[in-house]
Amino acid sequence: MSDRGSTEPVTLVSTHAQQPKKISEGEADLYLDQYNFTTTAAIVGSVDRKIFVLLRDGRMLFGVLRTFDQYANLILQHCVERIYLCESNQYAEQPRGLFMVRGENVVMLGEVDIDKEDQPLESMERIEFSDAARRKNQQDEARYKRETNKGKQLARYGQLYDFHKSDMY
Repeated sequence: MSDRGSTEPVTLVSTHAQQPKKISEGEADLYLDQYNFTTTAAIVGSVDRKIFVLLRDGRMLFGVLRTFDQYANLILQHCVERIYLCESNQYAEQPRGLFMVRGENVVMLGEVDIDKEDQPLESMERIEFSDAARRKNQQDEARYKRETNKGKQLARYGQLYDFHKSDMY
């Protein structure tokens, strides 16, 4: 992988010109930066990099993005599911291997700085994944009850409160 400051020539072929124009990689980055990608093309730069994915059900996945499609379906390699229990300063991890994520379940994703990824974990206690999952499920059930009661209270005043049990992020 080359550095952004590299001056390796990149060839761009224009449909309007007969001869390809040679530009540096830095110029190519500037050319691409002027476009605001509002589709799944916005994640093309994250391919073959470690990413974090937050799912609608609240699960957090970390893995190397290998490919994606127009629906933001993702293929993660070396995927790990992580649970944070911040109130007790604990976390748990479960390897998931090669993992496919359906795009409609993705709430958020972003690249992970692999040099800084483990820093927060150094001050946390690692516990068994099954224990963390059980505690997270208890927290999610309590939140679901709170949100359901909130919806009922708002319904008394004619207001809608759109909350679904699968939306636990």
